[in-house]
Amino acid sequence: MQRKSAYNILCVAATPFFVDRGGHIHIYEQARALQKLGNKVTMVTYHIGRDMPDLDIRRIVNIPWYKKTDAGPSYQKPYLALLLLLKSIQVAREIKPDVVHAHGWDSCWVAWWLWKLLGIPYIFDMQGSFSGEIAEHGYSAKGGPYYNFLSSIERLTLKKSPVVLTSSTQICQQSRERFNLSDDHAWAILDGVDTDEFSPDTYPHDPVLHEKLGLPTDKKIIVFMGLLKTYQGVDDMIEAARVLVHERGYTDAHFLVMGFPDEDLYAAKAAEKGVKEYFTFTGKVEYRETGHYMALADVAIAPKIAITEGDAKIYFYMAMGLPVVAYERPASLEILGDLGFYAKFHDPVDLARALHEALENPDLKARGAANRQKAVDEYSWTAVARRIMDAYAIAEDRMSGRRRANRSNEPVIGTQRT
Repeated sequence: MQRKSAYNILCVAATPFFVDRGGHIHIYEQARALQKLGNKVTMVTYHIGRDMPDLDIRRIVNIPWYKKTDAGPSYQKPYLALLLLLKSIQVAREIKPDVVHAHGWDSCWVAWWLWKLLGIPYIFDMQGSFSGEIAEHGYSAKGGPYYNFLSSIERLTLKKSPVVLTSSTQICQQSRERFNLSDDHAWAILDGVDTDEFSPDTYPHDPVLHEKLGLPTDKKIIVFMGLLKTYQGVDDMIEAARVLVHERGYTDAHFLVMGFPDEDLYAAKAAEKGVKEYFTFTGKVEYRETGHYMALADVAIAPKIAITEGDAKIYFYMAMGLPVVAYERPASLEILGDLGFYAKFHDPVDLARALHEALENPDLKARGAANRQKAVDEYSWTAVARRIMDAYAIAEDRMSGRRRANRSNEPVIGTQRT
């Protein structure tokens, strides 16, 4: 097995790329880092989403009625996957890629068909459990017949994929144990962050933006960045704010919430909890603008409750030199290590306690500086891209071996007798 110096990559992303959320940032920054190392990346994705600079994006035919841009399952995914496969075949025949990089489950099934039809090796970039995601989004109860059926699909997909990459060691380990995968079959590459782009030097505190957003000048700012959905812990964050203010009596903090799509709904929930004046909801903020907003904060919060997923926002918090309050979940513990302020998982009361302790910690700025240094030292996208290229080489080697084995088992047709 020998890694090429550069690959012609067909990236398949079964999602409305690009939307300003963590999974898409993961895909975009990976592609950028791969291109910086001399690789060529062509992406096939849905008909909706925003084109990004320096990335060749090919889209499926326009589907006027499909406009879903937030994360999560949809009953319309099967026909979108078929359209994605047809577009991928067209593009693959044009560019003749060395490898297919499949982001997410639907993309992996497309990549498998590309392998069967065109013989292109592929890797599976798995950002979470298929059955776990369906259950966490409320489409299935864990342990039921439908969940077990989805688990069987998940098992088959992982077994067929030559290399499975994950953004979390915990997710990787769970997949190995649950589906009996070997250590060299599924492995963690982790996420990364552009520490040159996202840094306190690049984005200093902007008093004009501070005033424009109506943020108080006499309070510490707690920033949240992400989709406004229950699985992201937004409901827990609002309840924690209520406990912080009305039970703990701490009124010297204000929450700056960057995200969509339900900002009005969550603003109403904050009002119901009696903490409306302690929240500012910005709505959608474009990816390249998020640094300006994070620079206004003193502390960042990561209350995600989806246990089977990573949490890319933490890398950005760290790169911006922010201390982070997070739930004790595997991805958070792995990324932050002993630098996080932790609360018991899915416990808003304890989340309020962790926030309170962080906000009054005399070494708060030093903790943020340590986070920044760890991001620079350990979470470079270039290092991630090199590990991905190693995965490409392994996939090529394994799948060429499968081709040879299949050919040796084929019956010989038309052999003459002697």
